[in-house]
Amino acid sequence: MEKTMADLKAKEKEIKEALQKEREQLKETYNDILSRLKTEGEKLQGDIQKEYKNARKYVEKNPETGLGVALAGGLLIGFAIAKLLRK
Repeated sequence: MEKTMADLKAKEKEIKEALQKEREQLKETYNDILSRLKTEGEKLQGDIQKEYKNARKYVEKNPETGLGVALAGGLLIGFAIAKLLRK
């Protein structure tokens, strides 16, 4: 019986160590993914700001086209919303 208890204690210790190792690996992977997402988010935000500035410059140079695109976009969104609300 004592041998069995010693075996169980050893197995328990082994399982706890394995779980701790897995927990640490998961935490490391989580932090790595979080870091990558943050980097990509910052890059995407910079790209969006750059494109926004380019669009503003284009509309300032071509106000008629900008107005036409805004009107067309508004109409499309209006039709889409109206269609969704009819269902």
